[in-house]
Amino acid sequence: MERALIASIFLLATSSLLCASSRPPSPIIIIDPGHGGKDPGARAHHTKEKDLVLSFSKKLAQSLKKKVKAQVFLTRSNDVFIPLEKRDEIANQRQCDLFLSVHANASKSRQAQGIELYYLNRATDRASEKLANRENEYAPQKLDSSEKILSDLLQAAATEESAELSGIMKASLKNLRKKYSVKKIETKTALFYVLVGAKCPSLLMEVGFLTNPEEVRRLKRPKFQKDFAETVADAIARYLEGRTKSHRDL
Repeated sequence: MERALIASIFLLATSSLLCASSRPPSPIIIIDPGHGGKDPGARAHHTKEKDLVLSFSKKLAQSLKKKVKAQVFLTRSNDVFIPLEKRDEIANQRQCDLFLSVHANASKSRQAQGIELYYLNRATDRASEKLANRENEYAPQKLDSSEKILSDLLQAAATEESAELSGIMKASLKNLRKKYSVKKIETKTALFYVLVGAKCPSLLMEVGFLTNPEEVRRLKRPKFQKDFAETVADAIARYLEGRTKSHRDL
């Protein structure tokens, strides 16, 4: 009787361990609120990019923990300056599955508007190149031609997945169009320094234009930030489900 009881306990413990080991690990996602500290980022209409994107990032972290059951880490959780290379270092130390850098845009034109999703590659157009140059202001060194080639090679494996994620996210964000009159949602490419060192699928999200009076009012609304975060989290959940299914089918 005692032996049977011990055997039953052993089998139960073994099966529990097997079930636990068979569960896929929680994805690790790094959210990178752009700028911070001495670097305010874009400024317009009494709004600083560094403050706005930190608010967006915190809401996104909450949504991802809820919807994706992910381990989520922020490169900064308050108003501090983090060098661009340190942000990549944080991501790679965590061995993250996704890296999302959150920014807000600016333009000389008050009419410029919309959400832009960037993944690492040569600039889509002159505007994308100028934006990357502005965001790379605090890079330790400028990307010369040899570094551009090297970054392309290093990111070759992740670029396809980053492009796939940006497409899924763009489709998901279209749900905000009617509710908030978001006019444009675009996917683009550029050589952002903060994406060069990330060894995983990565995106830089420009959530809107601070220089557009109508858009900045929307960006500052907590309800819009929450809806934006939940929409992005839904897109990431679909992307991760797709990757898990494709790996199972191999």
